[in-house]
Amino acid sequence: MNLLYLLLVYLVQPNHLEYAYTIISVDNLDMELGGNVKIQVFDENTMASEIMEPIFEKTVAANENQLPIRLDALPEGNYMIAVLHDSNGNGKLDYSFFGVPKEGFAFSGQFSCELKSAGPSLHIIHLSRGLQHVKLHLCY
Repeated sequence: MNLLYLLLVYLVQPNHLEYAYTIISVDNLDMELGGNVKIQVFDENTMASEIMEPIFEKTVAANENQLPIRLDALPEGNYMIAVLHDSNGNGKLDYSFFGVPKEGFAFSGQFSCELKSAGPSLHIIHLSRGLQHVKLHLCY
């Protein structure tokens, strides 16, 4: 009987995982280009793997009615957030012949339009439980 009671308590106990609710504000977004805004979230495990696959992805139309963008229920932890203004709607970042991005992009953490990124580890931010605001500046 005691074993059954312990099993029931274990199965019914509330989930103690804490979640972050994040509002993403994107500035310097050129609305005249149209298209979509794609948000990709990577955790530390996916950044350490050879093929970086986002653990969460959200795409919205590039218009004022869709901004800011809310990301719900990410477990508390360390993440890199990437934003792409996919102006032609093909789902990927397009590059010029010389390898320069032709569409707007931004990363969380230490990111500057003037400097080349030194890798994903500089773009990691900590998302705590509760509501928080992350502001990202798009580079074109």
